Amino acid sequence: MDSVMLITMLLIGMFGGLISGMVGIGGAIIIYPAILIIPSLLGLHTYTPYLASGLTSSQVFFSTLSGTIKAKNSPEFSSRLILYMGISTLVGSTVGAFFTQWFSTTAVNMVYIVVAILALILLVIKVTPQAGTPHLNRLLLVIFGVVIGTISGIVGAGGTFMIIPVLLVFFKLPMNTVVTNSIAIAFISSIGSFVIKLIQGFIPIIDAIPLIIGSALFVPIGLIIGKHLPNIIQKWIISILIIIAVIQLIF
Repeated sequence: MDSVMLITMLLIGMFGGLISGMVGIGGAIIIYPAILIIPSLLGLHTYTPYLASGLTSSQVFFSTLSGTIKAKNSPEFSSRLILYMGISTLVGSTVGAFFTQWFSTTAVNMVYIVVAILALILLVIKVTPQAGTPHLNRLLLVIFGVVIGTISGIVGAGGTFMIIPVLLVFFKLPMNTVVTNSIAIAFISSIGSFVIKLIQGFIPIIDAIPLIIGSALFVPIGLIIGKHLPNIIQKWIISILIIIAVIQLIF
């Protein structure tokens, strides 16, 4: 890898990691199209969708791992929330990935678009967060986790953008609590995708290294920035990312 390509992948990883930390997502919505488009536009390299997907899975895995390590020292960090929703999301995504073969491309896209619109609607609903230590219904966490994981497995996309509005509206958690824990949930749900793509040979290690380093370094910075951002700004960032994801599917 030449120096220009190295710097390009490093910058893509840094930006993805920063956004990941700020709003508690994995960053795939940004990283995937960036890997497909930017190196090609600069005349450096053209990645196939399979390799771009593999590189994205490595970025998401390590950026959310870095974010989880940073977030675990936060008072908002909830092991119970992460355990119940993270594992159920992982199980659901595995089931969803298995059933993808029964859906046409059009059906998969429609599922994604409908869910994305629902997520956007939930984000605009004003809910007063619970005061004090939030009460978490474990059964509801598992149910939502399985449903969100199944949908993300079917459409082949991360489910964090669905988790955030669900935690805000149905569990009435404060935004800082949601961001802190959703990045850890994203880490657990990313494990399967990363391992499978690594085994399949869709992650070029040399190309992934600067991407991973940039992401891992900037996620903690994003978490710090996110704690000082007004809730409405964080909601707008998440909403814009969801809209970008829908546009990618349509076009």
